[in-house]
Amino acid sequence: MWKRRKKKAELLPWYRKPTYKGKMSEADKRILDSFRMQPKHPAATSDDLPEEVRSYINGLEVTLYDLKQDKIVGRSMIFSLVGAAMLYVNYFGVPAPTIWSYFIGAAFLIVPWFIYPYEWRKNADEFVPKDRDPDALSPTDEAIRTEWELEYIVNTHSEERDKRT
Repeated sequence: MWKRRKKKAELLPWYRKPTYKGKMSEADKRILDSFRMQPKHPAATSDDLPEEVRSYINGLEVTLYDLKQDKIVGRSMIFSLVGAAMLYVNYFGVPAPTIWSYFIGAAFLIVPWFIYPYEWRKNADEFVPKDRDPDALSPTDEAIRTEWELEYIVNTHSEERDKRT
């Protein structure tokens, strides 16, 4: 009842996102914008690739996804074990003069498992976005375009530098 509807975020290319920290000139960005405005981008799509390459890329993506998920679970487990160890030492070992060490140990034990679902969902949405625009590219196709555009800019600057010398 009180929830606001989320506005659909504008799909910005990688070089236009606020998180981009590179030193690309505005002229280069406009060149890449012109490629992105064309009906067919010069970069290949995942459908254009041979089946073996697609399956290899998919395998790499799944492996990366699993590694990220393992890292999230491992971090939560380590913090929980630290919290359990703190509680154990405070209860059975050296008596603590205050109750704060118990609170800190309990926080280490419990808080990571409240953060875990958020991190897990963030990683899952990165792998397969759930509220993706139907016109948007798959993460694989976007990565292929990004690599093509980076290669194009680097080659263009290399050719200009070679012409000057």
